[in-house]
Amino acid sequence: MKSALGMIQNPTAARDGTSAIRKELLFALESARTRLAIAIAEETKLTPRDRWQFYLDTTDHVRRFIGKLRKWDADEPPQYEEWAYALVALRQLPIQGSALRLCEALLSIVNELE
Repeated sequence: MKSALGMIQNPTAARDGTSAIRKELLFALESARTRLAIAIAEETKLTPRDRWQFYLDTTDHVRRFIGKLRKWDADEPPQYEEWAYALVALRQLPIQGSALRLCEALLSIVNELE
């Protein structure tokens, strides 16, 4: 992965690097959202109403953020550090786990990016 400083010094590299890291982040967020949906589906019958609402609110929040990231304007300053930290955190999410833990972790990551 290119360093943020190197991208800032070379505008072409900055555009290419921003595009690459943004695409990686989008893919990682979509993958995490899918894992969360599966975990929620596995717990559906056992989930209390308030927790179910928390799950729905979180998945909606993540979906809206993904939409904003897709529409990200290349003229806006990229958030290299935040995006890099988010990618690391998303890659560390368990492949399987409780919906509540995945929900809390994903919400925390998205909140840091906003």
